Amino acid sequence: MFSTEKKMYLRIIPFLLLLPAFSMAQEARVLSLKDALTLARSHSSQLKADSIQYLISSSHVAQSSASKLPQLVINSTFQRLSNNIVPFTISLPDASFQINPQILNQSYNAIQLTQLLYNGGRARNSTKALQKEAAAGRSDYQKSMLVLDQQMIDLWFNLYNTRASEKIIMANIETLRKKRDDVETFRLQGIVLENDVLKIDLSVTNLRSSLADISALSGSLNYNICILTGIDPNTVVEIPDNYIQPATSITSLQTYMDAAMSARPEFKSFKLRSDAAGYRIKAAKADYFPMLNLIGSYNYDKPNQRMIPNVNQFNYSALAGLSLSWKISSFYTNQSRVSESRLASTQLDEQLQLAREQIQREVNTCYLDYKKTIEKLALVQTELEQAAENYRVEQNRLNAQTTTPTDFLTANTALLQAQLNVATSKANAGLAYQKLLKSTGEIAN
Repeated sequence: MFSTEKKMYLRIIPFLLLLPAFSMAQEARVLSLKDALTLARSHSSQLKADSIQYLISSSHVAQSSASKLPQLVINSTFQRLSNNIVPFTISLPDASFQINPQILNQSYNAIQLTQLLYNGGRARNSTKALQKEAAAGRSDYQKSMLVLDQQMIDLWFNLYNTRASEKIIMANIETLRKKRDDVETFRLQGIVLENDVLKIDLSVTNLRSSLADISALSGSLNYNICILTGIDPNTVVEIPDNYIQPATSITSLQTYMDAAMSARPEFKSFKLRSDAAGYRIKAAKADYFPMLNLIGSYNYDKPNQRMIPNVNQFNYSALAGLSLSWKISSFYTNQSRVSESRLASTQLDEQLQLAREQIQREVNTCYLDYKKTIEKLALVQTELEQAAENYRVEQNRLNAQTTTPTDFLTANTALLQAQLNVATSKANAGLAYQKLLKSTGEIAN
């Protein structure tokens, strides 16, 4: 009998997840799920790193766009020549003049303009590819947020479950202690045996042992929540008692599938990078085409080399025209680069299909798990009603001295297990619903 009772109480442990240790010296803090998610997001180094990466990607887009703007260059040079060169002089019957009069202080100043007119679409397609990459970076940020939210949601619901379970066990211990006093009175009256009192003591001891096991494991859970939210690790996190919402009805599986395909950030990320690869193929093909630029220059020089003979004064000159260059060798040197871009695009398409299948499996699993938790919640609530009625009957019979403490303890164990099952099922239903939302890409609030 003692072995059977001990086994029944040991079954309680799997339903009791990790529970943070309580200490009188520790500060307690009530933490709702919404507050926990907000703190975790603001504290996450991963989200901060992803945010910076997105800013870097956006900077690359700006740089690429700037390359299509007119390019202006200012050059200015001053030089002092040595006077050891004798100017060349042409002598004529009537006069003579110097071809290159010696101008020792010279200054050359120019403003040059280059405007890209056509390069086979390289600039345009490169910019579009970078825009897609930047958008994919934003999706990576959202994916990291979903992963972080799920970590916090798991910890939060487990903590809720363990706190509820602890209260149930503590209440049951108090009930058994009171019942032990009644049975002790019966023993003194010679109605029951001392062994009946020992059975109740053993039940209380088993429950206290279970609580000790929970306390030994609870520190890790409390510490992880504190680290994830950035609060003091010595803080005792408390969950509001009435925060778990009733189970929510769900629609068809296809509805969640469609939502996931349109909202899951990793699916968006692969699709955006696949689009970017398509633009990179077009950019690689641009090497097959010529490059055409509009060019212009304004020069203000002393001496101006267009004036013969040179004059020791500033004069301007300007030019405007078109510049055409065509790398013909690219027709046989660029093929491998285009081929590499196509292979990269094909690889991303395969990864996109793999992501689609993984998301579909995840949504299906989460959908079935949530349906199961809803059905189980209804069953355990019925089980609790039955166990409560059985306990009431056995308690009355024990008070009337028409049954033994063993039968009462069996009924008490069944009631305790049913209470724990209900608490666990409520937490599991809430957790399963949050996982279903996460599988569709919905950000928790």
